[in-house]
Amino acid sequence: MHTRPVVATIAGSDSGGGAGLQADLKTFIALGVFGTTIITGLTAQNTKAVTKVLEIPPDFIEAQFDAVCQDLRPSHAKTGMLASGKIIELVLRKIKEYQIKLVLDPVMVAKSGSLLITEDISEQIRKAMREAIISTPNRYEAEIIANTKINSQDDVIKTAREIYSKYGNVVVKGFNGVDYAIIDGEEIELKGDYIGTKNTHGSGDVFSASITAYLALGYKLRDAVIRAKRFASLAIKYGLDLGGGYGPVDPFAPVESIVKREEGRNELENLLWFLESNLNITLKLINDTSKVNVAYMTKYNDVLSLAGGLIKYLDKIKIDGPILNNVSNEITKIMRETSSEKIGILLPLTDKILDAAEKGKIKLSKSGINGDAILRDNMVLVVGKDKDDLIRKLKEVVLG
Repeated sequence: MHTRPVVATIAGSDSGGGAGLQADLKTFIALGVFGTTIITGLTAQNTKAVTKVLEIPPDFIEAQFDAVCQDLRPSHAKTGMLASGKIIELVLRKIKEYQIKLVLDPVMVAKSGSLLITEDISEQIRKAMREAIISTPNRYEAEIIANTKINSQDDVIKTAREIYSKYGNVVVKGFNGVDYAIIDGEEIELKGDYIGTKNTHGSGDVFSASITAYLALGYKLRDAVIRAKRFASLAIKYGLDLGGGYGPVDPFAPVESIVKREEGRNELENLLWFLESNLNITLKLINDTSKVNVAYMTKYNDVLSLAGGLIKYLDKIKIDGPILNNVSNEITKIMRETSSEKIGILLPLTDKILDAAEKGKIKLSKSGINGDAILRDNMVLVVGKDKDDLIRKLKEVVLG
């Protein structure tokens, strides 16, 4: 019998699909947990604006709690925007009733600083924070909770300490991709690359949802938060340029990056099989002194290559090492100088390659832009859009 950990999102619907329960469910799916929904509100919105909001009646929210919890029994839940004090009180009562561990995203203020609520729910939020296992305010929400101003990263740290002392475990989202967590007394600086993008819609939801998922999968809170930071950072880095406003982050990116690496590994294995099986071509491309290597770069800028490379050995070739990801070697460096997904082989610059270039069979380039081969000193990186394209070019070099 196959099963998965069950979690719940207690949040509103984003019709644009970028935030709210839609972002939560995508994150849950990406991380391998089964997501259920307790919908607290409906919004008509897209990447540009929220045009209308419909609050769900409390009795219907309670009915959803009962339907989900009496049958599917989620172990963990996270909140999104809870529009009123009455809804917060209901959520806390039902969380206690069903003994659900809560990750509280105290949604009150957007990352732009704009208020997302129509009434002051700060006191109810503070009460909820005491009941949650961790809270994840952005710095504007942290200002409201702690009744202070945050103007620097030092202020983020001071505010996190104050919130922790009063309300328990917390992550305060800071400046330039650096957040500050205090978990069971341990202070943790959560560093991520600063990503200059406007496509950050739903990033807070993805962060809190990934914490929830990792906890349900059995990770300790500290580890869940650290892993969630990495997951959310990658989702932001590869945010989607959709719509005419602030595009959504992509919670599928961390999963797809792994899939793409495996696809690249498979392409390289097939290329190596071709090189070993077609020595009449391979031995004319390499010499006795140069070490050749092959590589595949994914759309996520991961480069897979042989740990050592391959060399000519008598009348055969010898492959040195397994295929590894992001090895510090020459072919990885050259592959990263150009964008786009591709496969390549680093070869010595021979007369056959120069002849093929003179005949227009391949196009040599120092930059790699609009070319088939990138020149580097006495070596050349021949690239193709896939394994078959690269093999075609190698055949043209050798066979003409």
